[in-house]
Amino acid sequence: MTFTIYVLAEGQMTIDGAVLDGVTQGDGSHLVGRTITLNSNAWQAVEINDNDADFADNDSGQQLADPVTIDGTTFSTGTRVQAEYSLTAMAGGETYTLVAFNIVNSSPSFATVEALAFIGPQGGFPPIGVPLTITAAQEGPSFPAADYATPICFVAGTQIAVPGGAVPVEGLAAGDMVLTRDHGALPLQWAGARRVRALGRFAPVVFAPGVLGNARTLSVSRQHRLRLSGWRAELMFGEPAVLIPAVHFLGRPGVSIAEGEWVSYHHLLFDTHQIVLAEGVEAESYHPSADNLAGLSAEGRAEVLALFPELAADGAYGPVIHPPLTAREARALLAA
Repeated sequence: MTFTIYVLAEGQMTIDGAVLDGVTQGDGSHLVGRTITLNSNAWQAVEINDNDADFADNDSGQQLADPVTIDGTTFSTGTRVQAEYSLTAMAGGETYTLVAFNIVNSSPSFATVEALAFIGPQGGFPPIGVPLTITAAQEGPSFPAADYATPICFVAGTQIAVPGGAVPVEGLAAGDMVLTRDHGALPLQWAGARRVRALGRFAPVVFAPGVLGNARTLSVSRQHRLRLSGWRAELMFGEPAVLIPAVHFLGRPGVSIAEGEWVSYHHLLFDTHQIVLAEGVEAESYHPSADNLAGLSAEGRAEVLALFPELAADGAYGPVIHPPLTAREARALLAA
């Protein structure tokens, strides 16, 4: 299988008197008591081929699915990668789990660590510019790839279809009726927002008018999934419709990245996962799980859990509405 891990290169962070490299037999203990400050949100998507669904230490089956360049060094397809160690960090009363991303190109294998990945939900990365105090280190981490943080959301200003017209996403609140593709008008259970710098992996993907049938520009986060249907999806995947992250449309005419100072991303949550019309384009609603709730603010988590207390049990919310595609599958479908 192929999965994506988002990492931040060591060159994009400040480490108090140390380096990420596995100088203590690859267990990360040399970082305990020190601080790590992330200096940008230039999260870098790394595609990995694996024979299981976990990104772990000491797993010889994990290899780069595509070439990747980190801090100016390019690593070729097929290079082995692993999660060298994990770290527990504290900042502002919040606890974060960081995972050392090691491209195995040295002897011993733990001698180099190129980046950090983060355990958390869609959007669940630590804050930029805030020192993270390392309180513990763990050898031999193994986390499901689905538990690693990824960015996702609608950009403020996006027009969402409602009965009788459309409103900007930031104008929606719990209780408002929103048109869904499959179930007509449904009430929102919760609407949340997060403001971040529009740099690197947090810069939105922009679809020019007409690219996907949208009359106006559509901007979403890189991992926000859009619905595609038709005979190609049926032929290639045996499904009437699939979900494709916006980032995989890059390279097509009229699709670009927009970097800037700040961007406000918005979540829309229903009782179940739904497809809504965003600037006329079929796009997914927010899909929570016990893990990805950690990416919301404390206030946001409290609000969602008050509405859905059963979400404390992972998987209670239910499945995604259509099968999501990997990057390779998406490229194949879009090229057909």
